[in-house]
Amino acid sequence: MSNIFSIGLSGLQAAQIGIATAGENISNSSTTGYNVESAVYSEANGQASSSGYLGGGVNTATVQRAYSQYITTALNNAQSSSSSLTASYTLATQLSNLVGSPTSGIASSITSFFSGLQDVSNSPDSSSVRQTALSDAQTLADQINSAGEQYDSLRQSTNTQLSNAVSQINTYTQQIASLNTQIATASASGQQPNQLLDQRDLAVSNLSQLVGVQVVQNSTGYSVFLGNGQPLVVSGQNYNLTTQASDTNPSELTVAWQGLPGSTTAAQPLSSAALTGGTVGGLVSFMQNTLDPAESQLGAIATSFAAQVNGQNSLGLTLSGGTGGNLFTVSAPTVTGNRNNTGSATVSASLTNAVSPPTDNYTLSYSSTAGGTWTLTDSSTNTVVGTTTTQPSTSSPFTAAGLSITSSGTMNNGDSYVIQPTAGALDSFAVATSDPSAIAASAPVLVSATTGNTGTATVTQGAVTSGYTVSSTDTTLTYTAASSGTGGTLSGFPPNSTVSVTVPGSSTPTTYAIDATGTTAVNYDPSTGATLTITSSTAGDTNNVSFTMTGTPSTGDTFTISKNTSGTQDGRNALALANLTSGTSFTNSQTLTNAYSNYVNAIGNTASQLKASSTSQTSLVTQLTSQQQSVQGVNLDEEAANLLKYQQLYQANSKVIQTAASLFQTLIGIFQ
Repeated sequence: MSNIFSIGLSGLQAAQIGIATAGENISNSSTTGYNVESAVYSEANGQASSSGYLGGGVNTATVQRAYSQYITTALNNAQSSSSSLTASYTLATQLSNLVGSPTSGIASSITSFFSGLQDVSNSPDSSSVRQTALSDAQTLADQINSAGEQYDSLRQSTNTQLSNAVSQINTYTQQIASLNTQIATASASGQQPNQLLDQRDLAVSNLSQLVGVQVVQNSTGYSVFLGNGQPLVVSGQNYNLTTQASDTNPSELTVAWQGLPGSTTAAQPLSSAALTGGTVGGLVSFMQNTLDPAESQLGAIATSFAAQVNGQNSLGLTLSGGTGGNLFTVSAPTVTGNRNNTGSATVSASLTNAVSPPTDNYTLSYSSTAGGTWTLTDSSTNTVVGTTTTQPSTSSPFTAAGLSITSSGTMNNGDSYVIQPTAGALDSFAVATSDPSAIAASAPVLVSATTGNTGTATVTQGAVTSGYTVSSTDTTLTYTAASSGTGGTLSGFPPNSTVSVTVPGSSTPTTYAIDATGTTAVNYDPSTGATLTITSSTAGDTNNVSFTMTGTPSTGDTFTISKNTSGTQDGRNALALANLTSGTSFTNSQTLTNAYSNYVNAIGNTASQLKASSTSQTSLVTQLTSQQQSVQGVNLDEEAANLLKYQQLYQANSKVIQTAASLFQTLIGIFQ
């Protein structure tokens, strides 16, 4: 009888465990991280008898959870990539919205400024027109400063998100390490603690959404590592991350490996290669690949704009007749020493061509081997762009990549400095004057044909280039027709000067060296016309002055080159300023407005590409989640069937026990 009782009781217990397991599954069907569980049964050992081995009922071996390490790892990796792309896309979209459209904001202000200069060229003596142009300049400066503030705000937001993500990472690694210890203790009984295992897998899943990790499972639990192999969890010990100011850019935070909790050793900055994937990887990628390059690009546009306008204004005369000065100011390249430098050197840099400044950032490093070498490396491409073994100085600067670098003091082996050519341009961009008369609307030279000329030749009023001089003494040119055929010569150019004659359609001028007496004749062909440029190395002589002649002069016709001393009605230089809007001096022969449009479009394209990648990765996560749930998730229909099955099992085993009890009572009755 006891054997029948024990068989029935074992079946009853098995049914109870089955019902409890199904109930647990149903109760946690919506619990995040829960893996469906199932009871595992085995036949109990039998007992030998003369009639053979009699069964001993059923044993419940364990309650196991459904788990696929392959699918879980694939899902964690996909979630890590998805979180990274989502973080980058979200911030890139914010940046794209801040920048606006290619035709509004800064682009519109540039157009308004140049339109105002066009009005000044038409009315150079009007103070109100000049004031309007200066107001347009201030509006443009305000727009550029606002863009700088937006970049600063977005960078601060990214820093805050990075700090928060690192704090969460430390929380999860501590949790995983603690669970490793708890699981090891609980498993000593021979049974797996499914609830703790679920909690640990959920913590790993959450961690992988914050940063890309590699998980190694061994006898001591999960060991978790970053992409470069730096440990975050080993057995029951976790290692912390922290954020600190970047060694190369104090305005940005970088992630560093702190080590054991409470460690006082200096944190080790982690490279971007160690922080791929997850929210942290997305934030780091956005700062390095989108935010910083975009700010440098816009800074380059602002720098070029200021240089072009200032350069052209310096070629004109103000309303009071003085030489034009700067209309805009912008800061020099930003140089930041690495926080780990041990030397005392001070490094500064300037642009060799502010009209077309570099848009990448650079690192200047020093090595004391082989006599000492300074190396300039492009931070974006990690390529060396120049080296020197001579310490850069004011008298002998290190020139490379559009930069002129000087240093003072001592630079020790391994010291480095980051040079950002245009990163500070947005915040520092400003109007240099509040005086409307400072707009140099007039050109400093006047070229004219004498009233009594009998030929048909005409000349432009003349133009100058950087380094120009207009002699205070008028220069009179006289034309002499050839004795036979067509053409003739011009004479009277300044002694010891050089005259370059360029005919339309040609880029190669014909050069004439004028002798010391100034009698050297310069050929002129009336059938083509020509642009003539005068250069001179003699102080005070006319230098870097050009004009264009067309038509046929007669012998004896004269043309005068004189200094413009009263130019209130002259708007030629203001017109040249206005024409900068169509100039192609900027990088890759772009106009300023086209450069800005391309800058805006590039940011928009980056956001669009990230959106497409994020959408694709989200779809992959959805597919893998579905696969995981098909293996590890709770199916309510199956659990309902299991409840019915275990209910019937319970009832059947209860009947066995009831039968055994009845037989026992019958047996007792025989002896009564």
